Amino acid sequence: MMLEPTMSDLLKTISNRYLLVNIAAKRARDIADAAEMAEEPLEDKPVKLALYDIIDHRIRPVLHPVEETGAGTDETKAMLSALEQSEPEEQDLGLDMETENEEE
Repeated sequence: MMLEPTMSDLLKTISNRYLLVNIAAKRARDIADAAEMAEEPLEDKPVKLALYDIIDHRIRPVLHPVEETGAGTDETKAMLSALEQSEPEEQDLGLDMETENEEE
């Protein structure tokens, strides 16, 4: 069981649980893939590293703007827009992320 970061702290950063889970999963896969390609061991599990990236605002969701339809909240419209797809082959789940490069 993971005690830190807490779910309430994470929800202050990304208020939608489902979006939070999807972003954390995508970031964890990216971390694991990068470590595997670099052949470097990770100090912690990729999910834990991904959650700390979210809580520290190193990554954040990029919600695409929505055409006005007159129904739903702004957050709902943004999520629906992110899930829209133009062709079945090019499925975009709206999990674009911006990463902030930090100089260490």
